[in-house]
Amino acid sequence: MIIDILNKVLLFLLILSILNVVRNSFFLLQSFREKNRFVLDKYNLIVLGISISYIVLAIIDSIKL
Repeated sequence: MIIDILNKVLLFLLILSILNVVRNSFFLLQSFREKNRFVLDKYNLIVLGISISYIVLAIIDSIKL
């Protein structure tokens, strides 16, 4: 029961992390096309780094050899 709830919470966090990376990638591409500089403040940069590391960890952890 507790494991099921924890798995659902972790899946929800993974989806939010993917959406965060997609959002920032969209803003990066948009600023690149408009020849503007893409600037992130410190908080958003930390959240983006945590999101990317969580996605990479989920990919690496799900690979079974």
